[in-house]
Parts: sequence; structure tokens; C-alpha cells
Amino acid sequence: MEFNRTVTIEAPLDEVWSLTEDLEAVATCIPGVSEFRAESDQVFDCRLVQRVGSVKANFQLRNELIDVTPKVSLTVVSSGKDNALNSSVRTTQVFGLRDLDGQTEVTINADIRVTGRIATFGGRIIQAKAEQVTVEALENVAILLRERRAGSD
Repeated sequence: MEFNRTVTIEAPLDEVWSLTEDLEAVATCIPGVSEFRAESDQVFDCRLVQRVGSVKANFQLRNELIDVTPKVSLTVVSSGKDNALNSSVRTTQVFGLRDLDGQTEVTINADIRVTGRIATFGGRIIQAKAEQVTVEALENVAILLRERRAGSD
């Protein structure tokens, strides 16, 4: 399943892009993420816990930044399993960035593949949850950047 969405972050493109060098800070913006472990500047593992329908999914994820074009776009490929639910997930999220007079427009094109018990909830529920988490993460990025600016004043 796929979703496409555009979100505006109230921060300059340079500030938004600088977060690609602080993956742990970005990970803290994603609802349900814990146990962050960086393997390199572009690869990290984490745990993602989310309620999907009536079930609590607990995925151990491997995440990799690929196709990085500074201040223009990047792709995040994530894959992992929830052994208790006998489920797996693989997502590819392409983030396009564009400067909008001191704000940053972020275009998200996501492809989500889910198998196992979690897939029984159907595409609409999973797609809506994935979109909700992604948009909330970007809202949290805006808050993080606002707090950093306030702290440097």
C-alpha cells in the first residue's frame, strides 16, 4: 500500500536538513520509537511499538538512509519483524524537501508492505496508521527545531 502527503515544517531548509546528521534526535520524534542504536551515519536499529486496531505491534527495525541528495531528498528503507505477532514490515519512504521562504515543504511518498497477523487488519487501517505516525513525526521535528532555536537565543 502507498500514501503520498505534503507537510510544511516551520523551519528553514538548512535546519531541517541538519537533522540528517543527528539521527538519534530524529528517532526521538517518531512516536513509539525506543532502543535507538546507530550502526553508522546512515544505518540505525530501533524498536517501534504501535497500536494497530486492537493489537499492539512491537517491531524491531533496521533503518537505512539511501539515495541522499543534500537539501533535496532522501529515502528511508525500514524493515523488521514482530515475532509475537508473526508479522513483518518493510517500508520505503521518499522525502522530498523544498525551501518555502523560511519554511520547508516535505513531500512524502511511502510504500508499506506488511505480512503476517498484523496484515489481517487491512490496508486502510495500516495505511492510516503509517501516515499518522509519519505526519506526527514531522510535527515533532518542527517542535524540536523550534526548541533548539529558542535554546540558542
